[in-house]
Amino acid sequence: MEKIKRILKFGMRLEKQGENFYEYYRDVVTNKGTKELFDDLAKMERDHYNLLEKKYDELNTKDDLKVISWVVDDREYFDSPKIFGQAADLVPTENEDTQISDLAIMRMAYIIEGDFCEFYKNAAENVENEEVKKFLLQLSEWENGHKEIFQKEYRKLLKEDWEDMENYLALD
Repeated sequence: MEKIKRILKFGMRLEKQGENFYEYYRDVVTNKGTKELFDDLAKMERDHYNLLEKKYDELNTKDDLKVISWVVDDREYFDSPKIFGQAADLVPTENEDTQISDLAIMRMAYIIEGDFCEFYKNAAENVENEEVKKFLLQLSEWENGHKEIFQKEYRKLLKEDWEDMENYLALD
C-alpha cells in the first residue's frame, strides 16, 4: 500500500505542475484558440489532481484496498468537448511573428503530457492490485490523449509556418 501512496503523491505533484504550466502559458501564448485550450487543460489537470488526492486520502483512512472504488466516470471528471474528438482542431494560425513562441510552448506541452502518460503507465506496471492498475492505466490514456492533441497541433504549426522544414526535424 505504501508504493501506491507514493505513486499517487507523485502523480499529484505532476498534475499540479501541469496545471501551473497551462495557467502560466495561457497568458503567454498569443493565439486565442491556444489560450482557450490551455485554460481547459489547466482545469482538467486540477481535476486530475483532485481525483488523485481523493484516492490518496482514502488510502490514509482505510486499511483495505478493496473498499476503495478505483473506477472513475469519464463524464464526471474529464469531459471537455473543446479538446476531444473533432473539436481538437482548435489552434488556428494568426500571426507569423508569434508562431515561433507558440510553437515552442506547444512542443513543451506535448512533451509534458507524454511524460505524464509514461509515468502512469510505468506505475501501473509496478503495482499488483488489478483495480489500482486499471485506474493508473486510465490516467495514462487520458494523458496520452492530451499528448496526441498537442503533437498534432505542433506538427500542424510546423507544416503551416515552416513549410518543408518539418521533414528535417525529429519529432518525439
